Amino acid sequence: MRNSKYAYAAYENTRHWGVALENSIFVEEVELQYARAAAFYTFYLNFGLEGAYTLYYGRRYNGDFYDVGAMLTLNYNIVGRLLQIGGTFQPFYDSDLKSRNAYNAWVQAIPLDEVGLFLGIKNQAEYRDLERRAYVGVVFDLPHIVLKPEVSTPLEKGCKSTTRITVNFIYRNSL
Repeated sequence: MRNSKYAYAAYENTRHWGVALENSIFVEEVELQYARAAAFYTFYLNFGLEGAYTLYYGRRYNGDFYDVGAMLTLNYNIVGRLLQIGGTFQPFYDSDLKSRNAYNAWVQAIPLDEVGLFLGIKNQAEYRDLERRAYVGVVFDLPHIVLKPEVSTPLEKGCKSTTRITVNFIYRNSL
């Protein structure tokens, strides 16, 4: 689950290539739901850098809009899991909003075996339009489950959106 709004399933093979399908879980009529298909590649380098490159296409069921884009995510393990920094750059095209560039930059520390904190700044869309937000949260990183509740607030004055609480949840099953 991403941002408490999208359910997804993904498969990654042993060569680090994968595919993902995502669908909105809004309480709306079926034709207003959004679906996305993605292909990705993950990589791990010896000096603590890991990342993923993703290409995706998404659209609303009724065809009102579509988007296509890419995401490059990098995560650098400064001191193993104790201190990490990372970021995502996401250029994309939305059929209504046109070409856009989104970003997300974060710092994460997991000082305990399975519990840590993270904070960051982003403009990645939680719905469709970009909005600059600061966020903070707790990460629970268990062997098969990663749970990341997050509180975010807008950074722009006069912004219509408010402070939000969202949850990211991943269940990992290694076959």
